[in-house]
Amino acid sequence: MEYELLFFTSVANEDRIGEIKREIDEIITGRGGKISADFNDIGKRKFAHPIKKQTHGFFSFCRFTIEDAENLPELNKRLGLNDKIMRHIIVRASEIGKPIGAPTMPDARQDTRPERPSTRRTEPARVTPQNVASEKKPTEETIKVEMAELDEKLNAILDESPE
Repeated sequence: MEYELLFFTSVANEDRIGEIKREIDEIITGRGGKISADFNDIGKRKFAHPIKKQTHGFFSFCRFTIEDAENLPELNKRLGLNDKIMRHIIVRASEIGKPIGAPTMPDARQDTRPERPSTRRTEPARVTPQNVASEKKPTEETIKVEMAELDEKLNAILDESPE
């Protein structure tokens, strides 16, 4: 499988970058890997925050292949022990350019969490004489008629025998 190694050194080691690259090549080949492309120097860049009291570093990267992925932890360990390399990261080459983070869900499987009730304050409905007049309260007679209709429907349902 193909991987990419990105690393940076202190700016003081910029003139010894050739030596550092040879050491990295030896570490990768010693673990069963093979450099598939030459090292590419990105150059001197400013850090987002100081690392080991330094504000700039010299960045470089290379692609390599390694058949046995079980050798990657040992490769990481060896690169971490090299005192000339400040930081490094190994990424699968197939993952480069893909968005970082959780995989996006297809449209059919969108968020299935239940909808939470709104916490927005709503104004209570204003009571006006027109609203009160338009609301008709059911009379006792209409309630009896509705109950009689429900009783008839219920009896019809219960009288049906299951087939």
